Amino acid sequence: MSAKTNKADKLQSTVIISDRFAERRSPASARSASENSAEPLEPGSLVGRYLTLSRVGIGGMGVVYRAHDTELNRTVALKVLPPHLCKHPEYLRRFRTEARAQARLNSPYVITLYELMEHPVGEILVLEYVEGETLEKRLRHNGPMSVSEAVRTFVQTLRGVEQIHQAGVVHRDLKPSNIFITRDGQIKLMDFGIARILDNQDPSLKGTMVGTLLYISPEQINGRDTDCRSDIYTLGISLFEVVTGRLPFERRSDYALMHAHVQENPPSPKEYQRRVPRELESVILKAIAKDPDRRYQSAAEFRDALLGLRLIERRQSSASDPGNIALLAHGSETSAQRIWGGALVDLALVGMALMLMVFLDLYPMPKKSLESIAVKSTPVQKIKNQMPARASSRTPEPALATKKIETRPEAVKNRRDKYESLRDAWGS
Repeated sequence: MSAKTNKADKLQSTVIISDRFAERRSPASARSASENSAEPLEPGSLVGRYLTLSRVGIGGMGVVYRAHDTELNRTVALKVLPPHLCKHPEYLRRFRTEARAQARLNSPYVITLYELMEHPVGEILVLEYVEGETLEKRLRHNGPMSVSEAVRTFVQTLRGVEQIHQAGVVHRDLKPSNIFITRDGQIKLMDFGIARILDNQDPSLKGTMVGTLLYISPEQINGRDTDCRSDIYTLGISLFEVVTGRLPFERRSDYALMHAHVQENPPSPKEYQRRVPRELESVILKAIAKDPDRRYQSAAEFRDALLGLRLIERRQSSASDPGNIALLAHGSETSAQRIWGGALVDLALVGMALMLMVFLDLYPMPKKSLESIAVKSTPVQKIKNQMPARASSRTPEPALATKKIETRPEAVKNRRDKYESLRDAWGS
């Protein structure tokens, strides 16, 4: 009997993972199965002091409702684990682990937990309610994100992941469906159902493979101890999907998918999206390295690598918004600065070359310029005194030649006089 029980427990653990994988491959079938197994509350039902308003969604760990807190007059979310799932120790343990993990966290990047309560309709988590959509839904509706938008989203996400790691929690399932984007662009992390609390040394968790196979890290597949670097891997896979529109490993079977995560080298993101910069490609490939020691060793290091891409810049954050990140057109600004800087350097070099050529008498100056320099530098009185002397020393020209000179235009005559005076001035 005990052997059968152990076999059933293993099968149950496998079903949890496979259901998450099946939900991604066939959302409609997974959703209908959940609807048949769940016991939904009708709108208008009163659960304790919470009045249900509508059903928001169905997940692997229960049904989520939008509800009104009649005492505090606020909107909340109720995550209900139905009674038939509460009978399974594995589901119940994970549900309560989620509550304990979120109770530790006080971060603007994490959905806030208000209360854990037991009720005839099942175990209930009372959570913060926010308007928006998951990253998975945005990808499904709009396709891959631009590089700048993806980097901005993951910089915020990594800020939240850094805070949960500092609280001693490893999420272990940071896929796009667990990254929520509010209407004002704030990132909220959710679904801590398979999170690991680092100071919880539960021997029953040793050697257990948990996670979503499409995003799971190699050490999770091998059942080894996980730490913050497992979340780095999962986020790297998610970032790959966000910028390319597909996952690096997509296989027809669970075994082939696990083998790919553990053994196969990931493809280059540029194979699927040419606009991905080489620098971002390098960041992604480092985040999804097989060996945890070759990845970024913390969420802060991963975030700094994204910030170092010169796609975004951190502004001084205010107390109300510590994660204020502003996109700047660094590429265009840098290009313009380089162009103008290069032009100024070129002009300076050309000017210096010309000055050197003139100084070494290698560059012939125009005749007109020489004449003007000579005329300006020669005293007028000296020119007048020299002209009669030269005229008296010359032999008289024939009358015909004199006549020709006199018939020339006055401008030509003046130019000839200047040329003669120039020759006298330079001693030619």
